[in-house]
Amino acid sequence: MTLITSDAVAWANQEFPAYSVTVGRSDIQRFAMAIGERDPIHLDIAAAQAAGYADVVAPPYFPYVLRMQAGTLGPKAALAPDGSPARDVPPLETTRAMAGETSIEFGTRVVAGDTITVAKRIVDLYEKEGRSGALVFLVTEFEFTNQRGELVMRETFTRIFR
Repeated sequence: MTLITSDAVAWANQEFPAYSVTVGRSDIQRFAMAIGERDPIHLDIAAAQAAGYADVVAPPYFPYVLRMQAGTLGPKAALAPDGSPARDVPPLETTRAMAGETSIEFGTRVVAGDTITVAKRIVDLYEKEGRSGALVFLVTEFEFTNQRGELVMRETFTRIFR
């Protein structure tokens, strides 16, 4: 018996709406401080401008917070029973999920004032037999572009359900 139902396939084949976020200077500064990044280009506008940027520049993995911020979750009624965004989880008869592989391609840097658009698409949905039973692999790609259409980051993330 397969865990990937026609409902799961239909979910994977849907078009996910992109959304945009305008990045503020304090967003970048707080992220840099939180991860221990003390390079002045992330914290001080004068240092960033001296380095050739219009404003403070985000550390490379900053776009990840744009897809994980609370504002993208939606109302409580739209959440799955485990509290995750229902639109983020396929309808599968599984009880557990875990992170699998992640790969990142970096593009141009994010600078305060940029508007970043996050687009999501399902790359693959497949099943394998594991030691403890059937496993479902969901491969998702997130593409982050700025207001000029330049690639900021592309993340390919695999989630494993059992």
